[in-house]
Amino acid sequence: MGLLAIKRTQPEGMPSVRKMIRDAAAALVLTVVVLLIAEAGIRVFDRVRFGHWTHTSIVTFLDGMREVTHIYREHPFLNVGPNEGTHTAPFGRPISFNSLGYRSPERPLAKPQGTIRIICSGGSTTLDLLAADDGTWPSRLEAELRRRGLRVEVWNAGFPGWSSVENVISLAIRDVDLAPDIVTLLQGFNDLQPATQVPFNSQYEGFHTRAMRVTNGIDMPRVPWYQHSLLLERVRTFVLGPQPLVASLPGQTDIVMRDSIPDEAVRVFERNIRSFIALARAHGASVVLVTQPVRLRAASAEADARWLEPWIPGLRGNRLPGELERLNNVLRDLASDEVSVADAARDIAWTDDDFGDPVHYRPSGSSKLALFIADRVDTMARRGRDRSAEQ
Repeated sequence: MGLLAIKRTQPEGMPSVRKMIRDAAAALVLTVVVLLIAEAGIRVFDRVRFGHWTHTSIVTFLDGMREVTHIYREHPFLNVGPNEGTHTAPFGRPISFNSLGYRSPERPLAKPQGTIRIICSGGSTTLDLLAADDGTWPSRLEAELRRRGLRVEVWNAGFPGWSSVENVISLAIRDVDLAPDIVTLLQGFNDLQPATQVPFNSQYEGFHTRAMRVTNGIDMPRVPWYQHSLLLERVRTFVLGPQPLVASLPGQTDIVMRDSIPDEAVRVFERNIRSFIALARAHGASVVLVTQPVRLRAASAEADARWLEPWIPGLRGNRLPGELERLNNVLRDLASDEVSVADAARDIAWTDDDFGDPVHYRPSGSSKLALFIADRVDTMARRGRDRSAEQ
């Protein structure tokens, strides 16, 4: 009998390889069908319950970002800037940029005779992200100064994510064209972001730039296929609890966690503020530097600390208030005859209810800040008006 004629046998009760593969494939198909039916069932249930088709939290979040961020655009020098003449209304709160790119009413570039122009520079806390157009603290500041009898225009030059570097550039290439009499600067928090990068980059290249492009919708993150599944999201939430809706920022995992920022970062921040002051003064504007508060609210201190870390991932959230004070001290030390410091971080009687998150204001916080800055600006405006009358 030849070798090829040998009949191979296998032990009794042992399934053939072909049958095992067939059974595994059938089980896999059945599992996929069950999962698809479950996914479809959840979607139909939500459709009946809410009256519209639902999506996973991350997809809904990014769709909302796209709705909001169409009012932002790529900029050759600022990385991201306002898309002039655009409007959106997230959560029913109108956010608009006029045709010159400011969150202010439509106005001509030329300053009206006898009007005091005030420009408010900063990041999202100056844009006043949680407020409607007429509820931002710069808008409230204008209303308060007019109530006091001053003929003023207040222009909101804040933009989400901008640091002192972008504020200097914006002042140089667009804000001074408004011929401001007074410029305010509320800044510090966003400068902590590049301050935590390792190695530190004095021009704020790297993580800060990428983070602004992602969070402002220029480089939207891709959503993996499995994050489109409502079933997987519900199972994950049941097992692990709710997950924070924070877009993954490129390079975030390369950040080294630390308890403080380097001294060099504080010196660079001072360099930027001095440049801002010099530029404003060269164009005839007085300057009000505003120290920035951050608040870990008593009822949510741990959650607030965690909220801060994705935006400034190199710094432990519970250490951030102390490190921000180091930058606030820079502003305090630069006070002079032509540079007023409105020490909002130290002198305003803030409460937890004034904040919608650790840095952005609720209406009561916006109102407190506007009234506080109004006192400094009022004094400065009247002093400047008196000097002009004497000349």
